[in-house]
Amino acid sequence: MPSVATKRSAPRKTAKRSQPYDRSKRTKARDASYVSSPVATPTPCKEIPTTSPSPALNVPTGSPVTPVPHTVRLKPTMREICSRAVRKRFPSYTLRNDWELLQLSGGAYKGGESGIREYLDRTLVSRVKEFGSHERVMSNATTVLNERVECTGMKPDPDDPDVFVQALPDSDYSVRLFPGSLQNSEYCLDFVHSRTGEPVNSPFKFDLICVPDPNAPIGSGPVYRMRPLECAFGIEANEIRPGSEKFLFRDGQHCVLRRPGLRDVRFTIPIRRRPQAVLPTPDAHFLQFPQHIG
Repeated sequence: MPSVATKRSAPRKTAKRSQPYDRSKRTKARDASYVSSPVATPTPCKEIPTTSPSPALNVPTGSPVTPVPHTVRLKPTMREICSRAVRKRFPSYTLRNDWELLQLSGGAYKGGESGIREYLDRTLVSRVKEFGSHERVMSNATTVLNERVECTGMKPDPDDPDVFVQALPDSDYSVRLFPGSLQNSEYCLDFVHSRTGEPVNSPFKFDLICVPDPNAPIGSGPVYRMRPLECAFGIEANEIRPGSEKFLFRDGQHCVLRRPGLRDVRFTIPIRRRPQAVLPTPDAHFLQFPQHIG
């Protein structure tokens, strides 16, 4: 592991400490006006139709929480990602070169395995004309496949230690969370059958909603309904391949799952710890106020 040199920062400059505030010196007129002043009610960003009453979230604060260790792993190569996709879609087809692996993983081919070779041969002819030579096409594909990338949305392996599954009450299905890009703090959610563990697309009618942190000050974030990640790429929900549907979240987001006639289900996306960057100390005075009161 390479060593990291750290630069010692200069002591922080602080403002002169003021005397403690004496509330008894506050005028009664000011107190009265403060108490009688109306408090503005925050307007929600978007109205979400309620299908069932949502009880207040009661988060215990005194119970110790055991941290779950996060597995440190290398970024996968494009070859690993593409190989998984092709093996799943075309398990019997034997790849002849890297370009075929890259081409089939893109999802442009919609047919069965019997027509793959004809499709690839026809497509390769046009690629050679575009890039100028067969060798250049193959070399470009190999270069792309050897790159390491952060991937979001790839369904996890059954033994992945960073996957979390929780059964839904009054349902045969479970919610599964699996990590995406660590740099972008992305997590994915899908639904799996509780007995088999097989992923399914929207197995029942529901609304999946992101809400502000219930323990944060009012107005800390918007409220919005989630749609499958595939919809962001122009794929309609009814066109998503069976078991491929997933929803994209960020670390620490608070979520509500609403099902008609059933109680709401609330949960929070895990937060992964990342190495903190050493930032230079700003050239400024620092005022020290308490962060938590009461």
